[in-house]
Amino acid sequence: MALPVARTRDEAHLYMDMRPCPSCGKSDVQWDSALTSDEGSPARRYTGSCSGCRAPREFVFRLPERPLLPGPGDVVLFGGDDPSELLDAGEWLYVADVCAQAAAGGPDREPGPVLSAEARESLIVAVAAMDEVLKFIPPDKDEVPRAGFWSDRGRTLRQSEPGRFRRPRLQTIRSTYRDALARAAS
Repeated sequence: MALPVARTRDEAHLYMDMRPCPSCGKSDVQWDSALTSDEGSPARRYTGSCSGCRAPREFVFRLPERPLLPGPGDVVLFGGDDPSELLDAGEWLYVADVCAQAAAGGPDREPGPVLSAEARESLIVAVAAMDEVLKFIPPDKDEVPRAGFWSDRGRTLRQSEPGRFRRPRLQTIRSTYRDALARAAS
């Protein structure tokens, strides 16, 4: 079976951060990486030790055919036009939720007119994560299809709140985050 593609370093690190140590549950690892190959395709191997129990950790991802490079001023770059092979739509929405809440200072709050550098970065990641969710919706459809959910977290979120994966709602939330960034920048 072919390894999944990590479209960018940011996507690989987010994926690894969301996979805690199976021994102790911590996710803090100082990762080292090296180029390798998988059945003749270029790949990147990440290795490290869990900060909690020192268990060895390892992930290997195929590299994209064409590397994606961040533009000037990009805080984060998760991927190009195609949906992720690492994180499903539900996991991306979870990331957007966590980052938006961090930017706002807690759940059920909206980001204020002045954002700290850390809050601004969190909101930028939330916007990028919303972009990633939207990539799972085919052009002729209005919601993320069932195939866009393969993780336990993603399937659970879809089952509990299916309306959150409809294009109009996703676009509205993304616009709200973008507007908060624009207000804070002015």
